[in-house]
Amino acid sequence: MRIKGSDGLVGAGAVSRSFLARMPALLSRVGPIKASSYRVARRIANALRAGFAIQDDSSLATCGLIWLAVPEDVLGPVVAEMAAQLTLGGAQLENQMVVLCESTRDSRSLGPLCAAGARVASLNPVPETNERMFVAEGDRAVVAELRRRLAADHRKMIALEPGSKPFYLSGVYLCSHLLLPWIAGAVESLRVAGFSRAEATRLAESLGTRALRSYVKAGSKAWGPTAAVNLRAAVEHDLAAMSRSEPRLAELYASGAKGAIKFFQET
Repeated sequence: MRIKGSDGLVGAGAVSRSFLARMPALLSRVGPIKASSYRVARRIANALRAGFAIQDDSSLATCGLIWLAVPEDVLGPVVAEMAAQLTLGGAQLENQMVVLCESTRDSRSLGPLCAAGARVASLNPVPETNERMFVAEGDRAVVAELRRRLAADHRKMIALEPGSKPFYLSGVYLCSHLLLPWIAGAVESLRVAGFSRAEATRLAESLGTRALRSYVKAGSKAWGPTAAVNLRAAVEHDLAAMSRSEPRLAELYASGAKGAIKFFQET
C-alpha cells in the first residue's frame, strides 16, 4: 500500500533522542506534531527541525501514517485520547497507519486505535547495529510500508512473526542484561581463586568468545554429550565448599548449571 501526504507525530519525553531524529527520509515527511501541550509540540518540532506543532489530535486525521513516540508509562492514556479525538463524530480510521516507536509493547497495545479501523504496527531499532537494522511487527500493509520507508534511509528491516515480539526481546535480554550476572559471577569466582581483575576479565572474555563461536558453528551440539555429566560432577563436588565462603556465587553457579542442563536436555 502506498500513502500520500505528510506524516503525523505524537510525541512525549525525549523524542529528539529517538531514531526518528537520525532518519532524514522519515523526517522529511513529518508534518503535524501533537504533544501534551502546544509548547511541548513546538519544542519537539524545533529539536527535530521538522514538522509543525498542532493543538489537538483532530489535525492528525488527514495523515496517512502517524508515528507514536511516547514513554510506556503514558502510552495507554495517549492511545485512548488519540482514539477518542480521531473518531470524534463517528469517523472511522480506515487505512490510517499508526506506528509505535521504540517500545517493548507490541502493536496489540494500540487496541483502541485498531478497533476504530486503524492499521497498527511497532518498530524498534536492533541493539548494537547503529540503527542500521530494525524489527517491525503488526499489520502486514504497515510493515511493508515501513520496509519501504526504511530502505529510503538505507536501513534493513526484519519482519517479526505475529505475536513474537516477546521472543525477540527475550533474545535481546538473554544476550545482554541477563548475561551480565554470569559474566560477573565468572569474574568474581576467578578473583576469589586468586586472579587479578584484569586477568579474570581477559579469561572470561576469551572463554565467552570461544563458547559463542562454538555455538555459531555447531548450534546446540556445541553443548556436547559429556557437558552435563561433567557439570553435574563439578557442582556436586565443589558446591558445599563454595557455599561456606561465597554463598552468593555458589547459588548462581548451581542455578546456572541446573538451568543449562535442563534447557539442553529438552532441545
